[in-house]
Amino acid sequence: MKGKVELQKNVFLGYNVIIYGPALIGENTYIGENSVIGYPPRNLLKKMIKENDDFCKENLKTVIGRNVIIRPGSCIYAGTTIEDDVETGHNIMIRENTIIGKKTLIGTGTIIDGFSTIGSSISIQSGVYIPANVVIEDKAFLGPFCVLTNDKYLMRKEYELKGPVIKNGASIGANVTILPGLVIKKGSIIGAGSVLTKDTTELTIFVGNPAKKLKKVPKDLIVPNTRTIS
Repeated sequence: MKGKVELQKNVFLGYNVIIYGPALIGENTYIGENSVIGYPPRNLLKKMIKENDDFCKENLKTVIGRNVIIRPGSCIYAGTTIEDDVETGHNIMIRENTIIGKKTLIGTGTIIDGFSTIGSSISIQSGVYIPANVVIEDKAFLGPFCVLTNDKYLMRKEYELKGPVIKNGASIGANVTILPGLVIKKGSIIGAGSVLTKDTTELTIFVGNPAKKLKKVPKDLIVPNTRTIS
């Protein structure tokens, strides 16, 4: 441990876990072997290298809630907040200034590139890529290896990076690609392998490359609390 670290009751740290303070780890939380918590963001890491020091007093505070499971090989950057009852797979990375809501699942090999807000009761399957500046609301589903993007011009010109907004109860199929700045509306479904180039409409299924409207979501597939008010 490096810097001020507060461990609450019944925190289990696997072999070779490194924690950069300041950090708070909630009770009954498990952090698996070879994980790093509170890893310094780029500017502070450069300062550590320049000053030949393995700790930076200016590091952002990392907060991990109660009953959290972080499996081995994971890296959680400083400034991240992980709320209660979150569970991750192996070898995930969450960059700085990200919030993960309660009871969210994050699959093995997932990358969340920071400055994002991830809601509660979300299922993020293995291998998902989430760039910086993304908002995902509660009860969404992101299928295996789907890719969200935030650079409209591929670094060809100046552009404020803006990731997608995924609204409450939306479902994204496996291997879907979503272009920057799009809004996936409440309760909509994107079929596996689709490339989404436009905003969706609420409670609608989109499929294909480019993805197009297929039909309304059947009533028996609507996630609770995502019905449109009539």
